[in-house]
Amino acid sequence: MLPLLDTLVTIHSNILEKALLFGRCIEYQDNETIHARGDLLPGLSVVYSGQVRVGNYGIDGCYQLTTILERGETFGEFTLFANLPRTHNAEAMGKSQVIQMSVSQYNGFISEYPEVEKMLLSSLANKLHQALENLDDVLRLPTHIRLAKVLFKLSKQQQTQEHKIKQNQCAQLLGVTVLSAHKALKKLQKAQLIRTAYGGIHIDSIDGLREWLLKQSSIFPV
Repeated sequence: MLPLLDTLVTIHSNILEKALLFGRCIEYQDNETIHARGDLLPGLSVVYSGQVRVGNYGIDGCYQLTTILERGETFGEFTLFANLPRTHNAEAMGKSQVIQMSVSQYNGFISEYPEVEKMLLSSLANKLHQALENLDDVLRLPTHIRLAKVLFKLSKQQQTQEHKIKQNQCAQLLGVTVLSAHKALKKLQKAQLIRTAYGGIHIDSIDGLREWLLKQSSIFPV
């Protein structure tokens, strides 16, 4: 996905190392729960290494993936600024390290590095913008266009045209069945926008995908 915020890595090349002085860096094993939906403990979490999967489980036990967080991305701002409970489950994807800051530790951090607070406020604005765009996409756009937007945003974020993403993960990101995701991939292949291989997707041209998306009547820029 597109970065929902300017990450700590982008804002300051060594800010992650400085964050280690204020919080605890905890190592999580693959699929280990970092926090659960409804948890009330306020604080800021920063991905130091690896990846964090964010999503929720339905009543039927099926998992709905919301996003995958990379190194430098943050989560937990709502608990920090508004004392709200966690809205999603966060789990490690592979062995991952996350810097965990309590409220008092965060306050010490921004006292030393006040630019971080401005970055986090920008983060929240971007996350709200993305949430509204996602809602609009669900209401207006067919599945294959929504999938194309996801792949485009992944490419921009990760700066690659190769993505190790399976059909079931595409389905989770879109909130559709695997069959629907499969049909959407076929439509994008037919449009000569992507090529698929076992466990992966290749985008032939990022610029070509952008131009195609701009023609699909999206009211938001891609």
